[in-house]
Parts: sequence; structure tokens; C-alpha cells
Amino acid sequence: MRNPILLLSALICFVTAHSQFPYSATVLSEYYLPLDNPTSLGIEVGWDDPEVQIPLDFSLNIDGNEAGGILMLGGVGEMLLNPTQNGLLNILWPINLDVMDIGAVEAEEFSTIHYQVTGESPNRILKIEWNECGLYEEISSLGTTSMRINFQTWIYESGGIIEYRFGSNTITPDSLGIEFLTSAIILGFDYDYYEGTFYSASGDADAPDWTLSDDFYQWYEYGENLSGVPVEGTVYRFGPAVDVAENETPAQSFFIFPNPTAGSAWIQNGTEAAEFRVFDAKGRSVHIFFLGARNQTQLPSEAWAAGTYTIQSLTPSGQVSTDRLVVD
Repeated sequence: MRNPILLLSALICFVTAHSQFPYSATVLSEYYLPLDNPTSLGIEVGWDDPEVQIPLDFSLNIDGNEAGGILMLGGVGEMLLNPTQNGLLNILWPINLDVMDIGAVEAEEFSTIHYQVTGESPNRILKIEWNECGLYEEISSLGTTSMRINFQTWIYESGGIIEYRFGSNTITPDSLGIEFLTSAIILGFDYDYYEGTFYSASGDADAPDWTLSDDFYQWYEYGENLSGVPVEGTVYRFGPAVDVAENETPAQSFFIFPNPTAGSAWIQNGTEAAEFRVFDAKGRSVHIFFLGARNQTQLPSEAWAAGTYTIQSLTPSGQVSTDRLVVD
């Protein structure tokens, strides 16, 4: 079986150099819904290590520099590869498992990788789904398909957001038998020199730690692993990186009062409707809501543990605003 990193040599690709990593990860818990009207990628039954281009309805901006209009399914079937302009790669890596079609050994079942675009411009979402995929290690050695996994990658047209969404799986940590397990975004990967910026998860798969590294060998050979595959409903969301040490005051902003608070707090929204998410100190989502332009709402902060919470708003136009709330 081919090494997923070595497979990158087969691609001629480009990337834009970047000086600051554009993403910050948070972990959400949301219902996993299979795609309801997906389009097939035309991959033959029995597939292993498929390589196919995914059609795009809008331009990608994975590295913050208008990376362009090509997205490839590659690696060992689990990677999304975005060629850009400087001979390198942007890589979306939801989970580094060697997936394979269970139809290679099952007579009446098969695995699919397909996609769907939802919404209207400029707020469309490209959704790629890996449905009932088996693992090469089990299928090739045992001819069985007891280990299966479902997951999706969502790429938002606006707002600079990428999500890895995990569905049901029958994979236990002790059944994997692999030395390296992670979920990651890789920007500016240079196959010739094995250089790039690696933003990856380790530790508890349901509430991982996120590490940024530019040392491939230290990261790939000696970095810490995820404890296992994330449980159904786990979402790894990558949004625009923000410095929460200081409050932001862009034109589209919001106001929190009282702050600090020992009980309930209120949010007064700015000039555009927005989705709001509240994250605790560990980056876990504790509250999600929508608020119309210039509307206000009360937060249930009296039920939250004492600490500092990050509140982030995202408008349909892609404006991100961030502030902090201190709960005493």
C-alpha cells in the first residue's frame, strides 16, 4: 500500500507562500447528516487509492491567497489536495486512515465518495462525503469489513471556514495498529524538501490539542497521536485565526454587557445579521445562536463555569468579529 505522503510526488502542483497561518481550530458537537442529494465522482466499485478531480462551483481560498480552482481527491483516498501557484500543495486531511471500498470483498455493499454543493452564492458550501468506507489494512489482510467510517469535509465559499465532520464508525483505538493518527490542515507542502506548515490534532479525539509546526520530520515521526477516531457528531471547525488577547472593533461588531458578569450577559449585534458561537477556554463550543442586525439577546452565562469565553460572530459576507466574556 502506498504511503499517503509519497503519493504527493505524482502531482504537479502550486501553493502561495504564507507568513501567518490563517486558521484557528475549535471543536463542536452537531448532528451528523448524510448528504441528501450527492453527485457521484465516478469512482469504480472496488476502489483503492482513488485519484480524481472534484468539480468546483466557486473559487477556493484555502491558504488565504485565492488558491484557485483545483481540488483533487488523493493520498490513499482520504486527502483533498489543492494545487496553487508556487509549486506546492495545500492539503485537507480529515483523518489519516487508508480508506478502501468495502465493495472489493462484499457482494452487495460498497463505499462511496461523493459531493454536494448547498446554498446560494456567495454563501455556498462544498461538501465531500466518505460513506461507509472500509480500511485497507483489514480488507487486504483479512478480507473482512468490520471496521467502517463515515466523515465529511465542508468548504465554505465565504468566511474562510473549513469543517471536518465525523459520522458513525466501528473503529476502536486498539484495532487500528498504526503508528501515526491525526487530523490536519497542511499549507505550503513542498514534496521535494518535505517542508510546509502543519496544523494538526493530538490527544483526546473528541477534544484534541492543536499544534502548529514547520518541522515535517518532528511532526510526522515523533508527534503525538490522536487517541482514536472522533465519535459521531464531532466537528473540527477551522475558522479565521484571531487574537483573542485584544477585543476587535471592526465595522461589523457586537457589544457584550455587563462584562465581566456574575450572572447573565447580553449581546447587542452590529449592522449585519450573524451566526454567533461561544467557546470555552479549551476551544469547545458551548452555545450557538443567530442574531439579526442591531438585535440583542441574553446569554445563559449564569449556567457556565467561571472563566473566560471567546465569542465569535460570522456574517454572510464573511466578516468575523471576536470578543471575550469573563464569567466570575
